[in-house]
Amino acid sequence: MRVKNPAQVQLVEDAIKKKGFGTFSILDASRGLQQVFKVLYAFLGIFGSLALIVSSIGIVNTLVMAILERRREIGIMKAIGASDSDVKKLFFAEAGAMGILGGVVGVALGWAIGQVINFGTNIWLKSQSFPPDHFWAVPWWLVAVAILFSLIVSLISGLYPAGRAARLDPVQALRYE
Repeated sequence: MRVKNPAQVQLVEDAIKKKGFGTFSILDASRGLQQVFKVLYAFLGIFGSLALIVSSIGIVNTLVMAILERRREIGIMKAIGASDSDVKKLFFAEAGAMGILGGVVGVALGWAIGQVINFGTNIWLKSQSFPPDHFWAVPWWLVAVAILFSLIVSLISGLYPAGRAARLDPVQALRYE
């Protein structure tokens, strides 16, 4: 059956079902697609969360190793008058630099992958006699939010290592090695 008004598709479908017939409409297909996308979004959310946790652990590990490798320098800085907050600021700056660099590299890599997808899709469209199109676009605000988010995550990840570096006893740090 065809319905002139799309708003009445559900009413007609219900009426046909009441008479004992099976129905399938574009609304059913749309619901199925929505369910598939909900599962896909959940999977991508879980995958993104795991990637975020792993990257946070990587930042913490890198900064803790930097503390161990530069223990003597931290001891010298504290011995000549650097305060705990100066040492914290140093490691926060390092964590922030890691976050910004990671965000910029991630955005650039995502953009490059998008361009490859556009290129490949346009080749396929031309082979099927369709006009080329631009499917992958990255708005500027998303780039800014992604870089800002990576900065925030790296600064949060740098809390523990910065505190640990600030608590180093200069005498013990200079005796180290």
